[in-house]
Amino acid sequence: ARWSDGRPVSCADVAFTWRAQHSPALGWPGLYIKDGIESFECADERTAVFRFAHPSAYQVLDANDDAQLPRVYGAVPFEQWMATAWEQRLVSAGPFRLERVVPGQEAILVRDPEWRDGTRPYIDRLIFRVYAGADEALRALLAGDVDLVEKVPPGRAAEVARREDLALLDLPGLSWTFIAWNQLAPGAYAADRRRRGCGAGCREDAQTVRALLADHPHPILGDPRVRRALTLAIDREDLVEGPWRGHARVAVSPLVSFLGVSGQSRPLPWDPVRAAALLEAAGWRRPVEGGVREKDGRRLELEILVNADNTLRREVLERVATALAGVGVAVRPVALPRREYIARARAKDFDGLLGGWRAGTRIEPQSILHCAAAAGRGNNLGAWCDDRADALADRAAAAADLEHALPLWRQWEERFVQQQPYTMLYEERVLIGIHRRVHDASPSPLNPYAEIEKWWVDSSEPTGVAATSPPR
Repeated sequence: ARWSDGRPVSCADVAFTWRAQHSPALGWPGLYIKDGIESFECADERTAVFRFAHPSAYQVLDANDDAQLPRVYGAVPFEQWMATAWEQRLVSAGPFRLERVVPGQEAILVRDPEWRDGTRPYIDRLIFRVYAGADEALRALLAGDVDLVEKVPPGRAAEVARREDLALLDLPGLSWTFIAWNQLAPGAYAADRRRRGCGAGCREDAQTVRALLADHPHPILGDPRVRRALTLAIDREDLVEGPWRGHARVAVSPLVSFLGVSGQSRPLPWDPVRAAALLEAAGWRRPVEGGVREKDGRRLELEILVNADNTLRREVLERVATALAGVGVAVRPVALPRREYIARARAKDFDGLLGGWRAGTRIEPQSILHCAAAAGRGNNLGAWCDDRADALADRAAAAADLEHALPLWRQWEERFVQQQPYTMLYEERVLIGIHRRVHDASPSPLNPYAEIEKWWVDSSEPTGVAATSPPR
């Protein structure tokens, strides 16, 4: 294998990638994946040796996680990487090379004639175009301006399926949508960081978060009975059949069904009567004339954030607010620009947050729902710290193989369902729209462009992509 600049791919590139991943200047997001690796070295140009602290189910994934970087990138100091225009320096080692990028508009890749035996890929050029939203991208597909759209809006999937010149691929997915319920009083986390003089970085750990939870619990959502009631009050099948037109399924936990690891747990049913009883038991009384529940002079009112650029989620939140009003919970939906939405999520400055995650092929809910993941503005956005759940996650992650890990993950899932730190709304299916002039395409739930070197385009059809047909 060779890089597009002609240099051979070697262990020196793996070694350079290892240094980049461990550079404090870069703050590599997936560095925790390498925690179980004690050392790395190159035995020779073609052999990389990883030594692990203990056996685990994911040793090959841990070693291989993230794309390898060409060592020529080392000409740029790590401290300058974030300010570097990489499209002008890009080196690749796949079937295509980057020809040019027009920021905010398109990227053009061209066939690499030196890749492998030179007979593939069959497509000469790939043009990736940027559109303002999913509806705009779909219009381009319907007009014949593009050959593939990665995310067809579920409300328009039937429109694609009806077209004889198009195909709708409806695949199981790894993405799921949730409402995270904050266990901390909104603003408490950011205020504590200011008090300690934290800037971009600050020394925090699980104990820091636990201390905050003890001193500043959320006055409403700190009670698991309330969180469970909120889930029971939401008709999630209505969300699946309404906004998603059936192209989703009600979710149980972050152990998405695609991974095939979920145990006997089932989604909590839609049961507003039971939800009301739980709220009553938690001390939230509804006035005789109806309306919003109260406890000790406080209204049962929650502010739920959503990113303003996602119209589907905004529709979902409107339905959630209506459902919760039925059991005496007032919801203030707040649609925010993406930058502000992310900032408030990281600062744990919210009551509820409607968002989404995409699972990987490894089982690791601890990356978003372990107390340690709440520290350092981490991905445990709602600061759920449950000793039993954390202990189960730690044991499962340390298991030598999946046979021993799976029973522990299923116990973890049971605890998650009991505690409801998230209301799991639904697992999304992958809806891909593709023109039928594209042949031998095999998009997968993991990659819409899987094995693209085998795809070809019928040259008798008008298309924006030039292609050579494969031998038949």
